[in-house]
Amino acid sequence: MKRSLLVMIVLSALVISSFAAVKVIQVNVTDTTGVPVPVTMTMFQVRNLIGVTFPANWESLRVYQNGKEIPYQIDDVDMNGHISGPDILAFSATAPVTIKVSDDISIGAPHYPNLFKVSKNEMGGYVVSTTDDVLKAVVSDHGLVNITKFGKVNGDIVDQIGIARINGFPHSTYWANGKLGGNAEQTSDAFKVVYMKILENSPVRLTVLTKLEAMPFVGLYQNLITSIYPNGDVLVDTTFDFESYADLMKLQVMITHPLSNLDNASDAVHMLPVFRRLVWADQQGISPLDYWLQRNAVIYVNNHPYIIFPFSDNMNPPYWGATYIFASEENWRSNFSQNLGLGVAEILPHTAPLYDDYSKWMKGNTWVYESQEFRDGQFEWTPGEFYNNPITKNILVPSNTPKQWGKLAIHYIPGNQVKFVRLYSVYNANNITKAIQYLVQRTKEFRSIKISK
Repeated sequence: MKRSLLVMIVLSALVISSFAAVKVIQVNVTDTTGVPVPVTMTMFQVRNLIGVTFPANWESLRVYQNGKEIPYQIDDVDMNGHISGPDILAFSATAPVTIKVSDDISIGAPHYPNLFKVSKNEMGGYVVSTTDDVLKAVVSDHGLVNITKFGKVNGDIVDQIGIARINGFPHSTYWANGKLGGNAEQTSDAFKVVYMKILENSPVRLTVLTKLEAMPFVGLYQNLITSIYPNGDVLVDTTFDFESYADLMKLQVMITHPLSNLDNASDAVHMLPVFRRLVWADQQGISPLDYWLQRNAVIYVNNHPYIIFPFSDNMNPPYWGATYIFASEENWRSNFSQNLGLGVAEILPHTAPLYDDYSKWMKGNTWVYESQEFRDGQFEWTPGEFYNNPITKNILVPSNTPKQWGKLAIHYIPGNQVKFVRLYSVYNANNITKAIQYLVQRTKEFRSIKISK
């Protein structure tokens, strides 16, 4: 009897196995630098690609590159303890990838070793490092990341990855009576922490989940999914959720002190592709390239011009204190020290739009480089010089009175959402030319990902 039962169980398993189905997702990745490209997709996306009626056994999910299984992880971003739609499938690849999911319930989950170690520090945050100690970072109690070691370089390499700067009128009654009230400005390190959690699973990346209330802007929340990769990449997905009315003049994401606090980095330069639009150049009736040529701040690499200047030099702006402001977002920008062979870059996932309607463009995201900070987002304050110049005087109304501020402010209502996805990258290069070439290729790699059935 026992023998017969055993035979039946084996035969049943064989029948189930013979009828098991497998769904496949193709991910095209083009890698020319040899540095693994971070790939992410939500489980909503995975589910839709394999078919919503397919009875997937999620433990069967495997990722293959060149026929070889590679590690992946699923980040539980909604923290509900099981796989659900918002959760993020993450892996790194240097070539096209195949994802396979079966309905065979006998397949168990894979186990991959973690790449990161995590320990608490006395400041209420965490110290994290790769298991080979090549990269180290400090995660603050507000979920902001400071890279403190990369390769042979130790120190404050780049600080406060994930920080936001918000300016506006927290007690505005503009929607009721047109009055704004007092102005306030604050950054994420002073926001109220709703939660901050580091996910334990890290075979691909270390992910930090953070929710902050942007006090004193009650009802405005900053949600951060920050993922540190062992190759020096930090992928930051920032979402601002508005649960109340808000009238804002700034809504910016930033990094601070890229290389500027390091010893032996006094040679560091700031570099980026030439702006497609720069207000200061428009006001002078010249191109952005001519503006930087006048300042002897252009280098050509592979016959393409790039802006380059000492990272601590404000380059004599026509007005305002920033080195540049009212400038188009470009594909990447970086501080780089040839002495250290080290750079810190910001890379955008898409080329930012440049609207013909100047006023519409000014209401969107622009770039600022000030106090050696990379600032990225909405900036609505405008100086008097806008209205004394024939090119810009009719673009926007003056902002020197509270009445005019109300016309310039971005008026958010409950349910609005603003999202930024940025790749911040710590990298090595032998010289400035090699650094620029790397960043051009790295941007293409980051944007090369194509997902299909």
